[in-house]
Amino acid sequence: MNFYQRQAESRRLSRRLLVLFALAVIVVVTAVDLAVFTVMASMHPDALGFALPTVAWMKAHPGAVVMTTLLVLGVIGLASLYRTSTLSAGGGAVAQVLGGVRVSQDTTDPLERRLLNVVEEMSIAAGVPMPEVWLLEQEDGINAFAAGHTPANAAIAVTRGALTTLNRAELQGVIAHEFSHILNGDMRLNIRLMGWLFGLLVIALIARILLRLGGHGGRSRRGGGGGAGVVILAALVVLVVGYVGLFFGRMLQAAVSRSRESLADASAVQFTRDPTGLRGALVKIAAHAQGSRLGNPEVEEVAHMLFAPGMRRLFATHPPLLERLKAIDPRFDPQEIDAMRARLLAAQRAEAAATEAAPPDAAQRLQSLMQAPIGASVGLAQLAGHPDTAHMRLARDIRESLPVALSFAARHADSARALLFALALEGERAARARQLQHIGQGLGDEVSAAARELVAAVDALHPAQRMPALLTLFPALRQLTREERMRCLACLEGMLRLDGRMSLNGYVLRKLAQVHLRDDLERPSRLRELALDAVHGELQVLFSVLAAHGHADPAQARRAYEAGMHHLLPRERPGYAVPENWPALLDAALDRLDRLMPPAKEQLVEALVKTGAHDERLAIAEAELLRAVCASLHC
Repeated sequence: MNFYQRQAESRRLSRRLLVLFALAVIVVVTAVDLAVFTVMASMHPDALGFALPTVAWMKAHPGAVVMTTLLVLGVIGLASLYRTSTLSAGGGAVAQVLGGVRVSQDTTDPLERRLLNVVEEMSIAAGVPMPEVWLLEQEDGINAFAAGHTPANAAIAVTRGALTTLNRAELQGVIAHEFSHILNGDMRLNIRLMGWLFGLLVIALIARILLRLGGHGGRSRRGGGGGAGVVILAALVVLVVGYVGLFFGRMLQAAVSRSRESLADASAVQFTRDPTGLRGALVKIAAHAQGSRLGNPEVEEVAHMLFAPGMRRLFATHPPLLERLKAIDPRFDPQEIDAMRARLLAAQRAEAAATEAAPPDAAQRLQSLMQAPIGASVGLAQLAGHPDTAHMRLARDIRESLPVALSFAARHADSARALLFALALEGERAARARQLQHIGQGLGDEVSAAARELVAAVDALHPAQRMPALLTLFPALRQLTREERMRCLACLEGMLRLDGRMSLNGYVLRKLAQVHLRDDLERPSRLRELALDAVHGELQVLFSVLAAHGHADPAQARRAYEAGMHHLLPRERPGYAVPENWPALLDAALDRLDRLMPPAKEQLVEALVKTGAHDERLAIAEAELLRAVCASLHC
């Protein structure tokens, strides 16, 4: 199953889960009604002194039935909305629920530095903004999770046990597993599930409160024990019924998590091309004294999001460890777990190895790698969500080759904002002066001056370093207030409209920053999905821009345009034409193309590759535009 199929499957799974959640709500509401009305009926005997049947009491009091039903529905609905809204800030909010502490970009702890390096390399290789990184400092078990609504506001959290017990390759395997959840759309599904589960659980929470109040009330009042007894009885019944909701919630968690975890394991192996890392992490979890268990009482809510089971429970959220190990290595010998347990006990007090030193010749290796043109792979569209070993090695070289001054600037909110706009500036002097003036008007002269100070370092970057430098900024940018980030987004959008003509490089960097900032600040809208037949005009703009910027000869550009468009529209298609104000038209086209169905997006990416690689090479500028398009399409 490829990335696009997983996106479609995730949406189908969301709809099925919504139906199951609705059924669970109906069962819980019905059970609460029956419990409450049975108690009420017992308090109103008939003429002979016998308790009224529950159904008879309900027929006699239809208003009470309706009010109670609406009340229970309202409590579940409001609780779900409340929990969902508290998580709307992004993945960091989920990490905070478990007591996570955000890892600072300028940390000097070697283990935390290693973790940041691994996450940064993964984000560069995958072409997504670097997620926030959180540490569950009090958790000795080996575990991790990814959370958020989109890659733009994602967060990855790992336990202290994972940080100290796993080596770099094993940590990379775990992070690759979590990146699979980020890339394949699992996070949004998990966040929704957290909200729904809280709605089902809230009935039991209310019953607990009533039990405490009823107990105190019974002890504090003399002669009023009957009323308190009824309250306690009703609360006990509702508590039992509430755990019926929890039962259904755990079933929903298990239904979602087991298949997605197996899929993420396979993706992690494909991501790193090194099954030994993920395999070693799972073996250490099986051998570790604490395993993957978490001590935080809130673990139940996030059980379906974790890398490995965080608690013992009836409905397992993950396949058994041995099953996962056999899937990675069919020849796995369970005796390895005993051998690993002995090694862990022997090395329990040893300190983890220091961060590996960056090779001194990283910049030279990068330069040699970038001298040759990037070949266009036939299956390039299939790489969406599946960076491989070559991407990871290149990402590591790029990260290590970035200038120290820019790496330092990317770690702090104010300097990261200045670096964002320094990267977004045009190379032409007059255009750059207008843009700096625009930045000063929108964000203040201090930001404009700080961006100007970084221009020399940015101009010295290799073209292949510019986009990775941008992707490393986003954790620091999220430390800005929402108002400050909104102003940054408005300033970027103003820069895109400022000049009718601009370089492709300037457009790409600004567009990428705009997409990721907007995804962080705005919840994605639910609009009707479109087919390719509905977007002929938008396709013409996109393919014309790509063909024109990738081929200097107009005749070659026209042939490249036809090669890609024929893949999408083999019968009738608009002709090749590059509009004068292409940036504004391309912006509008990408917004509409984002509404394509996942299979249509896959076809679109394949067709874009045919246009870009029509001359049998894919230049860095063309590859960057392709990445900006994919970011806009959320693939």
